[in-house]
Amino acid sequence: MKNSIQIITTAIAILCTNIASSQVDSVYIVKGDSVMAVYATTDLDSVVFYRPNVSSENTNNTIITDIDGNVYTSVTIGTQEWMAENLRTSKYTDGTVIPNVTDSALWGNLTTGAWSHNNNDSQYDSTFGKLYNWYAVETGKLCPTGWHVPTHSEWTTLTDYLSTNGYSGEEGTALKATYGWNGSGNGSNDYGWNGLAGGGRVDNGHFHNIGISNDLWSSSEYSEGRAWYRYLVYSNAYVHVVHSDNKSGLSVRCLKD
Repeated sequence: MKNSIQIITTAIAILCTNIASSQVDSVYIVKGDSVMAVYATTDLDSVVFYRPNVSSENTNNTIITDIDGNVYTSVTIGTQEWMAENLRTSKYTDGTVIPNVTDSALWGNLTTGAWSHNNNDSQYDSTFGKLYNWYAVETGKLCPTGWHVPTHSEWTTLTDYLSTNGYSGEEGTALKATYGWNGSGNGSNDYGWNGLAGGGRVDNGHFHNIGISNDLWSSSEYSEGRAWYRYLVYSNAYVHVVHSDNKSGLSVRCLKD
């Protein structure tokens, strides 16, 4: 019996090949540089492309490119247009390289901008993006031209919109992706915002929380040495409002100016 495979169109690509005349044609499912699956065409009767759980008024509407050439899509939620992925740039918009600091002791002593991958593992870049300290955020030069790191009040605008449009107490569920969260923590991703549990880096340089949380900076200072951020977590449906030491390494979502 043949099968039908369904493909999330924003996540992966298909390559159809006939590697040698003695072999059957194959369908390769590719995400980034990785082959996720291979199917013989003789075993398939259809390939279906679809975009899950995205309401008609909040579809992808902009293609964005950062200074490194990384390409992002966006979604509109209420009056705001958000990147649908975490930031991955290794340079500020003026071309200055942002240091990649892997050593925990060095990270904990920084007072200038830096980035890292969670666990210093570059495989997470395409999925979770990079982790930045707040010193990188406060430069105002992280996001591509025409975009910015959202303020504390702009984050509140997002959650207020969700709350008044059917997601009161479940704002985090609406933003979380439908995969990748521990336990039963996956979201509904109803707006295509695609929040993924990439974890973060605490102020002493230690890494944590892959599969558990999505920690996201605001550009607003809470007090000297601390700034506001939001986090989604696997264990509940909320968007949490908290603040952290400026040395912490968190993800960044950009908002259109």
